[in-house]
Amino acid sequence: MIKAVAAILVHEDEVFVIKRQPHLRAFPGYYAFPGGKIDAGDDIRSIQHELLLDHPDVHMNALFRELSEELEFDLEAAVNVGEVQEITLFGTAITPAFERIRFSAYYYKIVLGRKPAFKLDENEISEGNWGMAAHLCERYRGGQALMVVPMRNTLFRLAQSISATNCEPFNIEIPAGELACIELIDGLRTFPVPSNTLPPANTTNALLLGDEGEEQVLVDPSPGSAEVYSQLIKTLSNRMLDAILISHHHPDHHERAFELALEKGIPVLMSHITRERIEHDFGTAYLANTRIKIIAEGTEVTRWKGRAVRAYELPGHDDGMLGLAPDDLAWFFVADLVQSLGSIVIPDEGGDLVIYLDSLQRIIDLDPDVILPSHGIASGGTEIIKQAFAHRMQREEQIRPFYLAGTSTGEILKCVYPDLSEELIPLAAQTIHQHIRKLEADAKR
Repeated sequence: MIKAVAAILVHEDEVFVIKRQPHLRAFPGYYAFPGGKIDAGDDIRSIQHELLLDHPDVHMNALFRELSEELEFDLEAAVNVGEVQEITLFGTAITPAFERIRFSAYYYKIVLGRKPAFKLDENEISEGNWGMAAHLCERYRGGQALMVVPMRNTLFRLAQSISATNCEPFNIEIPAGELACIELIDGLRTFPVPSNTLPPANTTNALLLGDEGEEQVLVDPSPGSAEVYSQLIKTLSNRMLDAILISHHHPDHHERAFELALEKGIPVLMSHITRERIEHDFGTAYLANTRIKIIAEGTEVTRWKGRAVRAYELPGHDDGMLGLAPDDLAWFFVADLVQSLGSIVIPDEGGDLVIYLDSLQRIIDLDPDVILPSHGIASGGTEIIKQAFAHRMQREEQIRPFYLAGTSTGEILKCVYPDLSEELIPLAAQTIHQHIRKLEADAKR
């Protein structure tokens, strides 16, 4: 588990909050408190000041270093000259067990006697501001702020009382026998459901959408076992559902979804291509007795924060795939267009690299505030989409000389993916096939 520290900097009735750069690998585009990972060298010296004696030296040294690097703020000097009134361990954020990369982050509240002039590290921070905690909470409630649960809980606690020294609850609370429900954006409830998906992912994000009084739509529930299905049923037991939406026909997006629809007595929404592909791959009996509602580009699925949430056609990874976004593009659910855990496979059946690149470019041009993938965490901005596009172009340049030389797919695999695990070789071969098809099409133009 990675250990980290965060500084809740408070002056009078204001708190200092940063927004992380969208190109960062960890929590891109998130609102956060300054801080970062504890390094090996952070335990090299002892600190004797009375304000710090109750806290581990390694935590204090890490705070000193991180605040110096990110804000050019000398916290140690501020402590020594009496400009720091209080340092309190506010809470410890523990990443849930289902996450592949886990953090133990120690949040320290630091009360300052004066408001320093910070100089932000622009490589890591896109903006940083002092503000009332209540104002930041309003941005979250309005769907305008992406933040992890401990950050959100801290701000809401400080909005109640700026003098608070702890927060309960601080972390995500997962009731026994249930799945986690995470709201990184207010009103977007995400359940990371353990599914039979492709590595490195091991869950599919099921998204529950809908304002109070509007259609409650569950997107892509796909529990990978009977046990997980029971957990999902228990998790949803106190929630009203009006419909299930299937983004595309790959089984890690609809396994046991039709069973759930029958149990709840609700329809399943999908594109006409997805219905055709499911019936082709799984048989018509797979959809037996299920009410199917066909939706397409522009269909209003529900409402979020009073805005219509509409379907968008995003072919390329799968020719019937649908995404979702509100009219103001505060966020965009892109299904399997990208993921935060690695690259997306463009399969031989139903996939097309040229069309996939067009879908990526469409999202870049639309420029939504947040990208929500089916696998992995949300990302602020469209940097993850731009990176996926650039990755495909770089892969094409790798493959081009082999294609021109008439090299076989097997030989290209050995050169382009030399260390690939055995189970992923067929998927990589499909990616190579797609690039060759694109190069062939380009050559005919």
